[in-house]
Amino acid sequence: MAKVALLGLTGFDPGLVEQWLEDLPNLRGLQQEGIWGKIQSSVPPTVVTAWTCALSSRNPGAFGFWDVAYRGDFSYGEPKVIDCRVKDQRVGSLYNVLHMSGQKVALVNVPASWPPPRIPGGYSVSPTVKSGLEKGFTWPKSLADEVQGLVGEYILETPGVEQKTLPMEKGSAQETIRETDLQRFTLLKHFIVKRQCDCVITVAEGPDRAARLYYRFLDERHRRYDADPERKNALHDYYLWVDMQIGEIRRALDENTALFILSDHGVQRLDGLVNLNEWLIKEGYMALEQYPSEPAAFGDLKVDWSKTRAWATGRAGQIYINVRGRESGGIVATEGYNGLLDELIARIKQIPDEKGNALATRVLKRNEIYSGPFAEYAPDLFVCFDEGRRRTNERVGYGPGSIHLFDASLAGEDGSDSLVGYFCLAGPGIPSKGEYSGATLYDVAPTVLDVMDLEIPQEMEGVSISGKERTPEEEEALVQERLKFLGY
Repeated sequence: MAKVALLGLTGFDPGLVEQWLEDLPNLRGLQQEGIWGKIQSSVPPTVVTAWTCALSSRNPGAFGFWDVAYRGDFSYGEPKVIDCRVKDQRVGSLYNVLHMSGQKVALVNVPASWPPPRIPGGYSVSPTVKSGLEKGFTWPKSLADEVQGLVGEYILETPGVEQKTLPMEKGSAQETIRETDLQRFTLLKHFIVKRQCDCVITVAEGPDRAARLYYRFLDERHRRYDADPERKNALHDYYLWVDMQIGEIRRALDENTALFILSDHGVQRLDGLVNLNEWLIKEGYMALEQYPSEPAAFGDLKVDWSKTRAWATGRAGQIYINVRGRESGGIVATEGYNGLLDELIARIKQIPDEKGNALATRVLKRNEIYSGPFAEYAPDLFVCFDEGRRRTNERVGYGPGSIHLFDASLAGEDGSDSLVGYFCLAGPGIPSKGEYSGATLYDVAPTVLDVMDLEIPQEMEGVSISGKERTPEEEEALVQERLKFLGY
C-alpha cells in the first residue's frame, strides 16, 4: 500500500507554472513522471470552502460554508465563525476516512482545522488559534514541544496584506513568507519520514500571500502596475524557491510514497471592488434607516428590513433574498422569489465598469450549484464580476451610488482568486500520462484513497484521477469490495 504526501500550495497558479516551467526543474520532472493539470475550484473559491470541498469530496451544500464564517439559520445576525468541530459534525473528511481505515495521519496548517482535530493515533497542527499559542495549536497537546523544537516558534499566519509587508525593506516580505512556508514543509517531511505517517496533508499559504503582495509588479495590465526593478521578479523568484523545496521534499520521500501537489485556486490581477450593497441601495432593492458617515461593514449597518428585498455579505458576491416566512422580517413573497432572482441576474449583468464598458459577469443561483442538508442556508445568488478580477465589497458609506472602488480600498492587495487551481501527482503506481483535463476539487480525496488502495466512500462526489493501472486480479478485488460495501 502506497503512502501519500499531499502538499497544498494555496494560490499556486497554473498559468504562472506554465509560464515559468523551464525555470522549475523539480516540478517539470514530476509532471513528466506522472499526471498534472488544472483543477476546477469551488464556488466561491474561498480558502475554507475550497479545502473543505477537496478533503470531503462534497459540494458546499453538504457542509454549509461559503467563507470564513457561515449562516447557521435564517436570522440577520452575525455569521458564526467556522471551527473544526462544526465541520466534522457536518461532513466526513479525508483524514477521518483514513484513520477509520487504520492509517496514521498528520495534518499541518489545513484550513478550518481549529481546534486541532483529535485524530486517533495521528497528529494535527492547526493554522490558527483563538486565544494564543498557550491554548494549544496541536493534537496531542504535547506535540507542540516537538513542533517548536523542529522549527522554532510556530508562525500561525503567513504575513500578507494585513501585516503591510510591502513597505518592508527589499526582500524582507519574501523572507518572512518563506520562513513561514518552510515550517510547513519541514513538518511535512518530519511526519512522513520520522513519524512514519501513511498520509500527511500540509497546506502552505505563501503562494497566495506572495501574489497578493507582488502581482502588480508582474502584470503590466494591472491598474497599479509598478516597474520597480527590486520587486519585478519577486513572484518569479518565490516560485523558484518553492520548486527547490518541492525537490527537497521529493528526495526525502521513499519509493513507496506518492507526492500530490495541489492548489485550491489560482491567482490573477485585482482590478478593483464592486460595492454590491451600494448598488442594491441605489437600485431600490435594499434600504437603510440611516446612511453611514464612513464606510461600514454590513453588520454595522442600520438596515430597514421592512423595505429590503435583497442584501449582500462578504467579498465573494453573496446575495440573500429577504423571503417572507423564511427571514424574520421577510417581505418577498414565495411566489415572487424566482422572478426577483431573474430580475437581479439580468440587472447585475448589465453593471458596467467605471468607463461604461461591459464586464464579463456570471451570476449563479444557489440551486444550480449546491445540494445537501445545508444548501438552504446558502446565499440565493453568487456574483462573479469580470472572471473574479473584481471582487465584491459588502461595505456601505462611500457616498450614495458609489459602485466601484479602486486604489484606496486595495491597501496594497494586488491579486485576486481565480476559479482554477493546479495539481500534479507522481509516485508508485501512477502512470506517466501527462496533462489531465476536467479535474475538480471533489476528485482530491477519492484520488488519495485510490493511490492508497482504500475504499472510496459512496457519498463522495468526485472520482479518482490517479490514472492508476491495475492487474485484472486487483480490479476484481476492488469490484468485490464495492459489492460488499453495497450489501451484495
